[in-house]
Amino acid sequence: MTRELEPRELHWHCPAEWLPAASTQGIEPSQGIIGQARAMEALEFGLEIQSLGFNVFVTGLTGTGKMTAVELHLRPRAVGPVPDDLVYVYNFSRPEQPVLLRLHSGKGAALRDGLDRVLRQLAEGLPSLFQGDEFQRRAELSIEDLKQRQQELIRSFERRVKEGGFTLVQVQVGSLTRPEILPVIEDRPVPLERLQALAEDGKLGKDKLEELEARHGKLAEELGRVFHEVTGLQQEMARRVEEVRRTMVEPIVTGALAGVRAAVEDARVDAYLQAVKEDLLEHLELFAQPAGENEDPLLRYRVNVVVDNGATQGRPVIIETEPTLTNLFGTVEARLAKDWQSTSDHTRIRAGSLLRASGGFLVLNAFDTLAEPGVWPALKRALRYRRVVIRPREMLFAITGQAIAPEPADIDVKVVMVGDRALYDLLHELDEDFRKIFKVLADFDSVMKNGQEQVRDFLSVMAKIVREEHLPPVDRGGMAALVEEAVRLAGGRRHISARFSDVADILREAAFLARQRSRRSVGAAEIRAARLARRGRHSLPEEKLTELMTEGVLNIATEGWAVGQVNGLAVYDLGYHAFGLPGRVTAQVALGREGVVNIEREAGLSGRTHDKGVLILAGFLRGTFAKEMPLSMSASVAFEQSYTDIDGDSASSTEVYAILSALSGLPIRQDVAVTGSVDQQGLVQAIGGVNEKIEGFFELCRRRGLSGSQGVVIPAANVADLQLDPEVVAAVEKGAFHVWTVASVAEGIELLTGVPAGERGPDGRYPADSVFGRCSARLAEMAEQLRRFREV
Repeated sequence: MTRELEPRELHWHCPAEWLPAASTQGIEPSQGIIGQARAMEALEFGLEIQSLGFNVFVTGLTGTGKMTAVELHLRPRAVGPVPDDLVYVYNFSRPEQPVLLRLHSGKGAALRDGLDRVLRQLAEGLPSLFQGDEFQRRAELSIEDLKQRQQELIRSFERRVKEGGFTLVQVQVGSLTRPEILPVIEDRPVPLERLQALAEDGKLGKDKLEELEARHGKLAEELGRVFHEVTGLQQEMARRVEEVRRTMVEPIVTGALAGVRAAVEDARVDAYLQAVKEDLLEHLELFAQPAGENEDPLLRYRVNVVVDNGATQGRPVIIETEPTLTNLFGTVEARLAKDWQSTSDHTRIRAGSLLRASGGFLVLNAFDTLAEPGVWPALKRALRYRRVVIRPREMLFAITGQAIAPEPADIDVKVVMVGDRALYDLLHELDEDFRKIFKVLADFDSVMKNGQEQVRDFLSVMAKIVREEHLPPVDRGGMAALVEEAVRLAGGRRHISARFSDVADILREAAFLARQRSRRSVGAAEIRAARLARRGRHSLPEEKLTELMTEGVLNIATEGWAVGQVNGLAVYDLGYHAFGLPGRVTAQVALGREGVVNIEREAGLSGRTHDKGVLILAGFLRGTFAKEMPLSMSASVAFEQSYTDIDGDSASSTEVYAILSALSGLPIRQDVAVTGSVDQQGLVQAIGGVNEKIEGFFELCRRRGLSGSQGVVIPAANVADLQLDPEVVAAVEKGAFHVWTVASVAEGIELLTGVPAGERGPDGRYPADSVFGRCSARLAEMAEQLRRFREV
């Protein structure tokens, strides 16, 4: 039954008894998340369960408190054992594969600092130790017998050389010297190659020459044997000196490393410290090398603490806002060597968020993670195998190939990824790995039920914002206005919007206005002014389109009657601003069998939902008029002066009214706009954006001048969604504007034409003077005309 709504039905007012205090000063600020029981339960479950793959994906619209909820739930769960420090050290057997050590929290720095202190002490003390009298005495004593034997070998050989008529001299060869045996002629050493010349000059007999050459050959062979033996003695002397050096240094190194071990207090470091000790004693010469500008001779003994949990309280909570490959997984930094080639070492390994969060929680933004090249596949591998592989950026080592491969690190981390439901559904459908590693969904709703308890909770959130941001308190009128605004944002009075950030922005703007007006509190006037100001800043497209209508460029009638033409209503949602405007829907009916032709679809401007709506209204027409005869007509419907895509079925009732008017020849009121979808039974169903649609047509009528007869027809099911602007409600109170509800097409066409729709009589026919009767008669006439035409 058609019903005109009373002003009190157009806007829900918050009951005074629902307001818990005189202002927000008397309300206890919220300490948790409200209105999200399902999401909270899922989040708690996901954070508590330790099984593989039970990471959490948090979905919900912006402003519903997802990140706040995650942080609030992670904070108490961060209490627990502090994870180990992660340390990379030199691999003495395979330098290209640095070794990962896990040590108790804070002990990584103890190992690093302790070893640095030991190396500094050794670098300062060993040179003076090796130059000291005690070392020299021990060294000399250890090689004394070898030196004597060496001297005896040399003296004995020199004696045999002299007895053979030769002498042993040292010949300079470049920067080196080598021993050489030269014959002595007339008490002077002569090079061997000059003997032939002396023989030719007659100064040396041929027999003598041959004798000297033979002796030289034997002595040269003996020199080689002596030299080899002396070299062996020198090597043995060096070995003994090194042994003395090692014997003197080993207690010092052992004691120093024992101090490091005592500071670390972790048995997992023992094998490494033993390896350090052995390598130190084998490479004591490193302490004699000066440190270069970019070179550290003791680099192999340095410790790289990649994750230091010494200052961490409980389990780590890492919120990664830049989830790049480097930030998430770490990297190996390059350095330029003297030959300008890229190289690296274990001290240049850097940990990423996954390693820093190991033992705790890592929070990621889903969109940012998927947008970074290569991050999503790498993250899936890390979570599936619970291991992080740190790799350098390949471009830094592409030419030289001198990269290192650090030992992979096992991780135990709970990942919380924050995104929206559309992205979750897409990943769940297309990515099999996603279903295995994100098994928990925490879905945040954008609305919560509207009731006294929920209003109290909502106001506690607003009170928290007021106190934290030092805003003026909100009085009772302002609190009621805020609640009513939240109800409007929720799209119906049965709910309150859970997008608290959107409502909070209105509160902040209202507080700004209150201070400008020198008000001590925020009232209903400031809340309304803030909402209107925000709408004004965003409404340029709405303003331009409305101007085109008032100027007649866009042909929208707000008075009079017309056949086959109805004012429909559409919502334009720009994301930051949604508004409603009327649109002219027309229909033409002619002979044919095409049924209803959707011009928007033919032009490629119709969405699938709109196409479905047109097919449904065609079903309604067949069910109403084609039970005893075929539906012999061709009816075209169009949104006039619309050149963009159209979707949704909220105009299907409008299209039905236009077709019924064109069939019956009855004119339709142009001072009324219509919205509502239709089913095949002719029932008018609820639609979205009802408030914006009513306000859009009202604004056009207001600018042209309210006649007192203008109004909007909406589905009866949308009454509970009404939260109209007070200006519209005031116009209805004065009788200058109207809002009607209908439950069926019959009720709507009666209101628009002023003629009864008609009901079938006992004979199955509609009354001849009714809308449906006229349509039936016209369809029968068209069917007969079509039959005759075909016979001709």
